[in-house]
Amino acid sequence: MATSLTAATLTVTLTEAITINGINQGGTNTLSISSIKNVSKRIVTVPTSEVTLLNFGTAVAAGQFDESKVRYIRVTNKDGANHLYLVFKNEYNNEFCIKLDKGQSFIYNGDAVSGVIDTMLANQIALGFTDITGDVGTGDSFIDNITANGGIIPGLRVSNDSGYVPANTSVGAITSTNAGVSAATSHTLVTRNATTGAESVSEGTGVDNDGPNTYAAGFGDLVEITAEADTAEIDVEVFVATI
Repeated sequence: MATSLTAATLTVTLTEAITINGINQGGTNTLSISSIKNVSKRIVTVPTSEVTLLNFGTAVAAGQFDESKVRYIRVTNKDGANHLYLVFKNEYNNEFCIKLDKGQSFIYNGDAVSGVIDTMLANQIALGFTDITGDVGTGDSFIDNITANGGIIPGLRVSNDSGYVPANTSVGAITSTNAGVSAATSHTLVTRNATTGAESVSEGTGVDNDGPNTYAAGFGDLVEITAEADTAEIDVEVFVATI
């Protein structure tokens, strides 16, 4: 059955209006997002315990959005007195949290091509660093013999000083010294499709003992947004636009 709905352009306008000492210091910026077919807008009463606002996955399901089609997310605290906490989680179970005070909004923009695929990463230390202990081998799909490094997590981009690790390679699964602790002693090498997020094996093209291997900010798919009110339940407006 053919749809009777017509896709439309979502226009988001941000305006700062302020005059200081008679001089206008404000500004207006407008973003237009084309081909929007679906909009979800609802009010959620958030209690003082953590609840899920949004889920994202590879397909539409009950309470879940297709991650590749999300283009715009806004969460607004409608309360006049209290703040809440928003927690964002990616596919690797990395999380970051923000405080959203009364009347404030948080906007999470999807990628113009791939939605919320490959848009979020968080680490306990700096995302960019160099490790000089890992070994790369010809035809090997991993870096091994790493002196336990607590900064290496799935999703980070990785390159080798000799160019033996192919371009656009990321950290895949890690082997760690302690279960559940990011202290990698080896990890696989993967290339992630920029549109679908699918991982494929990435193999070294030469031999290089003891690196150096450079790790930089990479990204994982946003999979969940949760919220928790501070001292009393809070009404939150949630807006999601998808193609």
